[in-house]
Amino acid sequence: MTVSELHAALKEKGISEDRYFLHGLYGATDDNEKVSLTIRKGKDRIEYETYFRERGENTRSGCFLRKEQLVSIFMDY
Repeated sequence: MTVSELHAALKEKGISEDRYFLHGLYGATDDNEKVSLTIRKGKDRIEYETYFRERGENTRSGCFLRKEQLVSIFMDY
C-alpha cells in the first residue's frame, strides 16, 4: 500500500484529514496532536515510523521495516 492508498483508505473509513499526518503529503498540515507517519532512509533500507505527538513530545511511537506492518498499526490508531 502506498501513502496515497493509505490516505484513500482513511478517507473511505470516514476519518477526517485533520486527525492524521502522512509524511507531509496528506492529511493535516502539521503533526501536533495527530497520528503521524514519517518515512526515512535507514542504514540500508526504508524505515516507516508512526507516532502521536502530544504537546511537542512523541508518544506511542513505532518503527517498521515493512509497509504491511505499518498499515495495520496505523489503521488501528
